[in-house]
Amino acid sequence: MPNFVKPEMSAMTLEEAKARYNGQWLAFRVFEEGDNPEREVALHDKDSRTFDKVLLERRLVNVYITFAGPLIPEGYGTLF
Repeated sequence: MPNFVKPEMSAMTLEEAKARYNGQWLAFRVFEEGDNPEREVALHDKDSRTFDKVLLERRLVNVYITFAGPLIPEGYGTLF
């Protein structure tokens, strides 16, 4: 089950959120543009399928979605 963050405890910069929820998918609310806006984490979860399902169910908008960690394990490579 995805972890929902209490709004009063979630105000942080995007970099702080990535460090705190390392290895998880994040939905980071953004209301203004900038290099590192301070806002809130609306949703985080390790499983992308569950994350996507809850994201759609809750109809979250105005969020920046990112994975907080490496997508490719160390020692592996990829070709685009």
